[in-house]
Amino acid sequence: MKNNIDSKLLLGLVIGAAVGAAIGYLAATDKKEQILDELNSFVGKVKEGFNSAINKYKSNIENPTEEAGASE
Repeated sequence: MKNNIDSKLLLGLVIGAAVGAAIGYLAATDKKEQILDELNSFVGKVKEGFNSAINKYKSNIENPTEEAGASE
């Protein structure tokens, strides 16, 4: 049990160090505006895709196609 706790602590420290290094890099680089713009663009595309999938799912729930009834 103690070994499991130690491994989780080590994993947390490694992740924290990686996040800290990434933030440090962004703060020090001259291209941080470009990187942030690209990241925002990517996040926007992911959000659009997610919202599109949710809307498609909702429309299929509200209005099932006739093909589903024809297969029965």
